[in-house]
Amino acid sequence: MNIVTMKKNDYDELTALWNSFPGTTMTGADSRKDFEKFLSRNGDYCFSGFENANLIGSVMAGNDGRRGYIYHLAVGQSQQGKGTGMKLMTASENALKDAGIEKIHLFIYTDNTAIEFYEKTGWHRRSDIAVMSKVLIGDEYLGTRIE
Repeated sequence: MNIVTMKKNDYDELTALWNSFPGTTMTGADSRKDFEKFLSRNGDYCFSGFENANLIGSVMAGNDGRRGYIYHLAVGQSQQGKGTGMKLMTASENALKDAGIEKIHLFIYTDNTAIEFYEKTGWHRRSDIAVMSKVLIGDEYLGTRIE
């Protein structure tokens, strides 16, 4: 597998990969325009994995100068269990660490089967905080899940 910094022209392949998972939520923030804006600010922490020129996985991450955040980690089903997700996460984690980010967070639905992956790779669930959200722009969701 060849891991490279995510490129703007990966967008169509990336969204196809992200949408291939049941329960994936894509919002207006995942539009091409917003994806490109995100990469211009956080591209150093976002990676795509390719095998024989085929996209097999990706991770999008960013930071606010204090904390890092993982947004989309996806590995094609044929590549799962082969270390692809671990390699992509390590690339993002190392890039964030090199930028001086001390701690990273991710948000995940409580019924997402990827929780087991994250727990095996050193992540832990927090029970002392709650997540609250408020939509500021638009209320249209591209995905199937609205919460």
